[in-house]
Amino acid sequence: MKIVFLGTASAEGYPASFCLCNRCSSAREKGGKNLRARSSICIDSELLVDLPPEVYLRSLELGIELGRIRYILITHSHEDHFYFHELRLRRWPFVNGEVEKLRILGSDVVARLLRKYFRGELRNLRIRITALKPFKEIKVGAYKIVPIPAVHSVKNRYETPLNYIIRREDRTLLYACDSGPYSEDVLEFLKKLKLDAVIVEATMGIEGSHLWPYHMGFREALAFRKWLVENDIIDGSAPFVLTHFSHITCPLHEEMVRKLEPYGVTIAYDGYAFEI
Repeated sequence: MKIVFLGTASAEGYPASFCLCNRCSSAREKGGKNLRARSSICIDSELLVDLPPEVYLRSLELGIELGRIRYILITHSHEDHFYFHELRLRRWPFVNGEVEKLRILGSDVVARLLRKYFRGELRNLRIRITALKPFKEIKVGAYKIVPIPAVHSVKNRYETPLNYIIRREDRTLLYACDSGPYSEDVLEFLKKLKLDAVIVEATMGIEGSHLWPYHMGFREALAFRKWLVENDIIDGSAPFVLTHFSHITCPLHEEMVRKLEPYGVTIAYDGYAFEI
């Protein structure tokens, strides 16, 4: 599997849209890896995890053809992860010809939102929607997907935000974003697995999840990595990548690298790619 990061920021972007704080001003001045769009990854140029507002621009910059994406996994209904309005552009007069079939997978709430918004249009948009159940594996093309419950806060109390275990052939990835530290039932489930790579959010940065339990900080991410290694779920040399950074709690890229890479952690940036 080849994983490409289309975005690595939290909901407000980094630098944040309207913020003039020192970190945002420095990020604008330095540019490069400090300029972060809202979080998303693309796997093998055919599977997206989340659909943020910047997906069009990032796809152009990174050479990803959205018309060839076959599957989208949605973690939850927040707009920075689920900008479904983009999908209306999959039909005439916005395309000339017929687009590839697209399968979108997410929670029951995400599935209902899509069906309600695109009522009567799904056939023309060539979209198929699948509602997922936590811990229940589903085969999607060459991938086996297992959704696991995330620890996250959403407006709809019936929604279960999801993280994903994504397997292709003998390679397995955990995508853990957005979520605070996992519940015991999720940890017990993970003990049954062998993972080849882990992508974890670090929204709370230097502060930690004691401020907001629905995201992880650096301490929680490092503790999670230690737990995975101690339980023989990942090898100590396996890619362990942090993403979903907030300007409020996370330093600029170079400082995060300096602080965290000695602990076996990689700091993702927009356009960062790796293979497993």
